[in-house]
Amino acid sequence: MARQSGKTNTMFAVLGILSLGPHTGYDIKQHMEQSTSYFWNENYGQIYPSLAELLDRKDITVEVIRQKGKPDKKLYSITDQGRQTLSNWLSQPMEHVVMLKKNELLLRVFFGGNSSPETIIKHIQEYKEKLMESLHIFEELERWLINVEHKDHNHKYWMITMSYGKSQFSSLISWCDESIKVLSS
Repeated sequence: MARQSGKTNTMFAVLGILSLGPHTGYDIKQHMEQSTSYFWNENYGQIYPSLAELLDRKDITVEVIRQKGKPDKKLYSITDQGRQTLSNWLSQPMEHVVMLKKNELLLRVFFGGNSSPETIIKHIQEYKEKLMESLHIFEELERWLINVEHKDHNHKYWMITMSYGKSQFSSLISWCDESIKVLSS
């Protein structure tokens, strides 16, 4: 089944966030930063045009909330049609699964023979430190999620994505250790 005409993954990400409840454009970005940013993130330049397109397609509605001394607040909500659009997209096969295509560290490692092992080891160690920081954040989020009541039907899906992230970071940390060992010998 082909992707729904003209819809982008950005639109589906926005619909997914709105399926959790009404949000402003700012709230959508903040929610992504706190939940999906390690595997999917959008900037305001992608979110707001998607909101406009989703409004045109009747997948969402907007409530303008007047505020004293501030600009009006626009609160977006998913419609039944939008829920169906999201559900249809979720049931379609993925067009392509793309792992990170651009990785500066791997580019440097690949051409590392033009440098010294110590230089490449330094880059790998810096990368490992960042991975360990991210893994620590995942472990904290996991502890928080475990303590969240399981009333939300999304809980098990959140735990699965959390497990994926932890596994990915743990695996990359092991790769760093192995690579440093090889380059040190």
